[in-house]
Amino acid sequence: MLKRTAFLPIAAALLLIAAVPDTALGQRNPRWGNDGFEFNAHVGVLNDEPEFDPGDTGQDLIRRDMVIGGRVNYVFPWRGFFGLEVQNSLQRLSVPGGGTPNMQTWWFTGVIGYNFQFGQNLQLFPVIGAGSARFSIEQYTPETNFALSYGVGAKYYVWYNVAVRADIRQHHVPNALESIRKEASGQDQVPEADLFMNELSIGVSYFLGGPKDSDKDGVYNRGDLCPDTPIGQIVDDDGCPLDTDLDGVPNGWDQCPNTPRGATVDEYGCPWDEDLDMVLNGLDKCPETPPGALVDVDGCPFDTDNDGYLDGIDRCPDTPPGAVVDDRGCSEIQEGIQEGLLVLHNVYFDFDEDTLRPESLPILNEVGLALLQRPGIKFEIQGHTDAIASMEYNQELSERRANTVLTYLTDNFPELDASLYSFRGMGENRPRATNETPEGRQENRRVEFHEID
Repeated sequence: MLKRTAFLPIAAALLLIAAVPDTALGQRNPRWGNDGFEFNAHVGVLNDEPEFDPGDTGQDLIRRDMVIGGRVNYVFPWRGFFGLEVQNSLQRLSVPGGGTPNMQTWWFTGVIGYNFQFGQNLQLFPVIGAGSARFSIEQYTPETNFALSYGVGAKYYVWYNVAVRADIRQHHVPNALESIRKEASGQDQVPEADLFMNELSIGVSYFLGGPKDSDKDGVYNRGDLCPDTPIGQIVDDDGCPLDTDLDGVPNGWDQCPNTPRGATVDEYGCPWDEDLDMVLNGLDKCPETPPGALVDVDGCPFDTDNDGYLDGIDRCPDTPPGAVVDDRGCSEIQEGIQEGLLVLHNVYFDFDEDTLRPESLPILNEVGLALLQRPGIKFEIQGHTDAIASMEYNQELSERRANTVLTYLTDNFPELDASLYSFRGMGENRPRATNETPEGRQENRRVEFHEID
């Protein structure tokens, strides 16, 4: 058992903890266990410290033993309480000569105290009281002495009206057992001897009466702004369910309690993303975005090259402005480079020269951009003519024109690796149409890009 010198520091430490304001621990102010009656049953142990030896025999008169008892307190709404305690203990006495008579003690104590709240479930309290101790020892006349009681305790609520309670007490009986000691010694005068009994007990408290809490949320009806809160919900000081993410689903039911504000949620408090663009419904300003399209922070898709095909779906997101595209967002030039064969009939040169005409430059610029989309791939640029001039002349002219196209591309697109590209003049050797008609000869005058190994 605790010694008196050890008891006082422990009591002081618990009182200091209890003196910390509830708000310092960031807790709300629950109402459990207040404004009603507390009924408590408990068991514990008693021990005298220091040893009770009024005759200076060197022998402790009172042995350690068990105590049982009950308490009835009324707890005010402001958490102060007063009450009555009744306890009974049975001890063996050690008396000179080797006798071990029994001593039964009834303790009757009126107490006052105050519950300091820590969260919803825990209360720490100091308590002080005064009353009487009635000692009954075999073959002696029972004696009643004045007694003081003081200590600290803790209550932990396992339900709104049931708590486990533990107490540490010291009972002080001034000049204890004076009449019994006189009777036992046959003397009219005996030395004064104070009895200090340390108690450690544990029990269960049940609370009855007080204001009603119909929804069992720890907030009494008279102060509950939401008296029909479903059981299990976490509530604020007004008894209303908390909704941390403000999605309309209380915390106690919300399976996704950190939903971004503004997102639409289901009955479980979880958001969804109907168009699967990683922007939640309610925050998505374009909730019907086609699958695969890239979107901005508002969930809206964009079309970088303004060709009518959304980024993420557009296979050719760098199509030049004004280019006609297919159903994949690619122009004819981009498609040809992607497929490895591009035939151009609209690359024009000055008559009988290898000088590019201005209207050819936008076409070749688009070719350069398309080639940038296929880095590391080798291409051969072929020049083709019609059959108007001699075969030797057409061969030489086609080589010069193919070289001009290659030079333009590598000069204007330095990101291209020139070592990957070559040119060849094909002359009139590979016609695509007849050379007997103007239309056929136009078909044969062309520049081709061939992917090679």
